Amino acid sequence: MQSIKLIINHLTHKERVWLFISGSILILSIIGAIGIAIQTKSVMKPIRGGSYVEGIVGQPIMVNPVKTETSADQDLVALLYAPLSELTDTIEPSPDGKQYIIKLKEDLFWSDGERLTSNDIIFTIELIQKLGTDSPLFTEWQGISASRASELQTTLTLSQPYTFFKTNINTLRIVPQHIFGTIPVKNLYLSTYNFEPVGSGPYTVNKIEKRKDGFITEYKLKENTFYAGEKPFIPDFSVRFYPDVDSLVHDAELRTVNGFGITNFIPTEVFKLPRIEIEAISLPRYYALFFNPVNNPMLQNKELRSALGKAINKERIIKDILKEQGSQIEGPVLRSLLGIEGSSSTYNPEEAARVISSVSGLKLAIVIPEIPFLEAIAEEVRKDWITAGVSDVTVYPIPMADIQNVIQSRNYDVLLFGNTYKNPIDLFPFWHSSFRFFPGLNLSLYKNTEVDKILEDIRQSKEITQTQINQLTKIDEQIKNDAPAAFLFSLPYFYVHTTRMEGSFPNIIHSPSERFSNVSQWSVNRIRVLSPQNSSSTTTE
Repeated sequence: MQSIKLIINHLTHKERVWLFISGSILILSIIGAIGIAIQTKSVMKPIRGGSYVEGIVGQPIMVNPVKTETSADQDLVALLYAPLSELTDTIEPSPDGKQYIIKLKEDLFWSDGERLTSNDIIFTIELIQKLGTDSPLFTEWQGISASRASELQTTLTLSQPYTFFKTNINTLRIVPQHIFGTIPVKNLYLSTYNFEPVGSGPYTVNKIEKRKDGFITEYKLKENTFYAGEKPFIPDFSVRFYPDVDSLVHDAELRTVNGFGITNFIPTEVFKLPRIEIEAISLPRYYALFFNPVNNPMLQNKELRSALGKAINKERIIKDILKEQGSQIEGPVLRSLLGIEGSSSTYNPEEAARVISSVSGLKLAIVIPEIPFLEAIAEEVRKDWITAGVSDVTVYPIPMADIQNVIQSRNYDVLLFGNTYKNPIDLFPFWHSSFRFFPGLNLSLYKNTEVDKILEDIRQSKEITQTQINQLTKIDEQIKNDAPAAFLFSLPYFYVHTTRMEGSFPNIIHSPSERFSNVSQWSVNRIRVLSPQNSSSTTTE
């Protein structure tokens, strides 16, 4: 040490400066090399801990998978109830496709500690099938017979093969018989378990907060210790409710909300939020103007319906209203999702005006859900139709709470609405003639025997091959030719979250609530694990 001091003392000022600079460079190089080694020879791993707040516009009304009424209900159900795919060991179809044997995993429990068995599966299916339940799942499960083979095994019997039925099984979220089994169907709405469910999902209800006026402000969830799947990395998960998008985005700006979904297009103010990521997830849905020839006999004219579609400038709608976030479509088949070549645009205002102007006294009423972007689209359509020669076009926005009543009664000339397919290959519930009236979803009351036959053949196929895809293309062309609706655009689903949250999302979802499919994998805390793999050294972030 003394020798080093003597050497330094004999150095000139200039030599000391160079020595300091050289030493600093050496130290920084060593630090940099260590940093690079850590970055290149380590990985980040999620660890348990932290909290997350999800923001949702709306209110829960019926947090029961048999009878969800709002998107808020569906989101909570996805967090509180596990789909059967997570509860089963095997789902085996019979060779003829008319029977499915479901075998549950062993040692399954509800969140209150009671055993989950095949009785719960049978009870749920029978509850869905009861007319007084008015379940949105009724059409999927009508005519299905469920029988108990053992405590773990259930047999489902169909009257005819249905190639998409396994999807219905996998996505079914069952309810506990020991909770709802003694409640008459007409009193189902009165049960407090519809707000504080006993479920089977990754989370269970810890606390519900609401204002004095009854508005539910927040569900505080905690980990369900009886959950059969992987335990969630985030133990404290809250769902906060808002009356509108503006108030939700305001809280996201304050960072009191960590994530939220956008079912429509992304508002400009969302892009200004700090430190966020936006996930665009494929969703098999489309928006169209559905014509009702029963309510307005003038719409029985196929050439007129086709002309009304040709009069609409979809490119302007996508550019000016959707801010380029949607994709133009010309038929009910979502070709881009299925790898089918797209159709050319049918926009032809001159041809549309020629046909429409020949129909004297044409008056149309467009019914829409009371949603701002749909109101803006309806106004653009109104202008295009007036320009093309329609005598009078009136737009009627209907509150979301009432729109289902209008749809059920089919009380509209034209309905601007969005449809979401549970499977983009299965158009049956939306275009088969047997679904023209409630609870069916054939909103144009469309009937074509050739289309019906192809839809039936696809459903009864043992597997989906190129043959079925070709059949879909044929259906698409036929429906476009018949013009029961003016098809406008498709939209993906957008999920916004803070950069701190990391997690995986499905490539495609069939309802917005499916964004929570991998919620157990979401994390907000991580550690860095150094290589080699057998090293126990870690650093925390």
